[in-house]
Amino acid sequence: MLYRLNVSVHDITKSNLEMVEEMLEFLDNLSVEKLTLLLIPFYHEKESLLEIKQWIDKNIKDNEVVLHGYTHKSGRFYDFRDLLTNQEGEFAYYRDIEERIKKGLEVLKTLGYNPEGFIPPAWLMRKSDFPLLKKYGFKFTTDRRYIYDIQNNRKILSPVISFGSRGFIETLSVITFKKQFYILKLLNPVVIRIALHPVDVLNKKKLQYIKEILDNQDFEFIFLKEALNFNKS
Repeated sequence: MLYRLNVSVHDITKSNLEMVEEMLEFLDNLSVEKLTLLLIPFYHEKESLLEIKQWIDKNIKDNEVVLHGYTHKSGRFYDFRDLLTNQEGEFAYYRDIEERIKKGLEVLKTLGYNPEGFIPPAWLMRKSDFPLLKKYGFKFTTDRRYIYDIQNNRKILSPVISFGSRGFIETLSVITFKKQFYILKLLNPVVIRIALHPVDVLNKKKLQYIKEILDNQDFEFIFLKEALNFNKS
């Protein structure tokens, strides 16, 4: 039985390029045929994607491009969300969401991309703001449990697993990563998602686990937009 699997690389921006390149090479060596790439237009209000247009033109290739917030920066929430993100839950923190969407789209369109998907930093976004995604033509967004079909107002079960990057959360995520993955296979959701971040290449144990999982070759790699064609939810 072939499982549907989406592999994404988050946080593509200027200061991460060396790690992103290493991650892309690692995944290419594992024959990952389709990747979803999450681009941050104006990272922490310091780095514009327009500064790395040449790199983007060379490396995006035929992969799926997703708008990943605008600055990927927020303040603290002072609740459970601070366990999920280190002041980067931009689209759950600020209120000027429409302006940030417009600015992000402007950057990606200048680069020649018209993304069909939007994924908020840390998967945090108020569902009351989903109509703005529909207004600007996005077909899908995601959180940690679902892919949301924005145009048809439905959700598709698709849990995501990823590694943490700080302290105890990181340690726990590494220890349980393979167990989480195999539990998801048993549950057989519409799509299993693995979300990788550039910093993951600095931890060889993380790369080892990814390799062990993908070496099984019992998956059909898909883009997130392809999940919209499946009916099970």
